[in-house]
Amino acid sequence: MNVVKGKRRASSTSLPARDPRRHPARAGRGLAGALTIARTVGRALVSRVPGTIRATRTGAGGTTSALQTLPDPMLRWLAAGSVGLGAGLSLAGAPRLVVAAGMAPALIIGAAIASRPDAHRVES
Repeated sequence: MNVVKGKRRASSTSLPARDPRRHPARAGRGLAGALTIARTVGRALVSRVPGTIRATRTGAGGTTSALQTLPDPMLRWLAAGSVGLGAGLSLAGAPRLVVAAGMAPALIIGAAIASRPDAHRVES
């Protein structure tokens, strides 16, 4: 089977580049459009930030209070399992973000254990 190779272009001939100095009107329109989009997206994000923060706090508070009702030994096992999962992913060569996602529950569980008042400690 023969492979047909394309002809190489000489290095002196190049494709026409879009040079903003040659076409300043095009460059200005593109920049103005990009700034308009960035401004619109920025306004939308800023308007949604307070609601997002409020929802995150509410969810974190609910998760923490639910975890605090579990007995200490179960929380310790869950945290150890999360750390073990993260360690296994790390040894397997997983990306750091995946390893962090595997260990994240251990951090949340540890915070729930540490922030629990002594009156709510439950032993099984």
